[in-house]
Amino acid sequence: MFHFLKKISTKYLKRIKKRFLDFNHSMNSRMRIKALIRDNNISKLNSNEIEETKIFFKSRGYKLSHTDWHAFYKSKNGEFHKDYIPLGMFKTKISPKLNQSTQWPALLDKNILYRIFRDFELPQRVVQNINGFYFINDKPVSLIEAINEISKYGKPLIIKPSIDSGGGKNVVAFEVIGNEASYKNLSIKSLLKLYKKDFIVQGFLDQSEIMRALNPSSINTLRVISYLNEKGVHILSSTARIGGLDSRTDNYSSGGLLCGVDSKGIFKTKGYPKKGLAVSETSTGIKLKGYAVPNYDLITEMVKAMHVRIPYFKIVSWDIALNKKNKPVLIEYNTYNQGLEVQIVTGPFFGRFTDEILAKALE
Repeated sequence: MFHFLKKISTKYLKRIKKRFLDFNHSMNSRMRIKALIRDNNISKLNSNEIEETKIFFKSRGYKLSHTDWHAFYKSKNGEFHKDYIPLGMFKTKISPKLNQSTQWPALLDKNILYRIFRDFELPQRVVQNINGFYFINDKPVSLIEAINEISKYGKPLIIKPSIDSGGGKNVVAFEVIGNEASYKNLSIKSLLKLYKKDFIVQGFLDQSEIMRALNPSSINTLRVISYLNEKGVHILSSTARIGGLDSRTDNYSSGGLLCGVDSKGIFKTKGYPKKGLAVSETSTGIKLKGYAVPNYDLITEMVKAMHVRIPYFKIVSWDIALNKKNKPVLIEYNTYNQGLEVQIVTGPFFGRFTDEILAKALE
């Protein structure tokens, strides 16, 4: 009887927890889009577009309470698509069904990347902290040994949380000068203590000259979104993420630029910042239209090979850089906080797989 009651109560609590999370995601999405519409003075869709959008989702089993996200995307790129995916719908209806939440955040820990994807190119790891323990090349070391390893590296470094550093949050680039880090003139020990536990110190990637030319101060990456189904891995879209002038990160939320990349690795015509109008050039004067990503075929091959290593997640957003030799390097991957703002430059998030994915999420 006890085990029966425990099973019932556990199932009930899980259901309550999911409802709470869904409500929270819905409210956050609603507040976010309201702020965007207010701050950017965005007009609503016309009556025909609203009707077409609601009919599209209703015919596929989804109730669409508003079309504000569609209006936002149209306001940015001038293109109406009935199958843009609203953030709230993705967070509450689609992502939880296609990506196993029980596997997150453990498999997204950047420290674990070096085990799961050990035979792929990754940024050089200098020191790792996992649950408070320091490691160098998978061997446990003391704090003093970790400090010494960082001190003798001799080149620019990056320190960041290994769990949830999305949007460039708490990602710090620094150099060691004497016994101090260039970041706020902290001692190395003090810098490490700021992060407490679960973080990684990596060598600053010496990136491709072609990607570096877009913005020299940041590591400029490709956000490649892949979808795994019974027939294999499919590339949904690719987006170039270019840092703002003097910025250390390429994040759109931190002043970066998004530019769509076609199936051959060629940049599209325009780039879009979070604030302001679309541009045709980067801050360094590089013309976007026709700019080619080196070895784009190697990037997509790498993504497809990596995705099958983590079949718990059917939709994955990969951040890929290119090193000095133009070889793809995995920076990180995302399955929970996937940036749907790429729809500004790629069009509808799921592309030709929209009907299939929407149907799977209702199974």
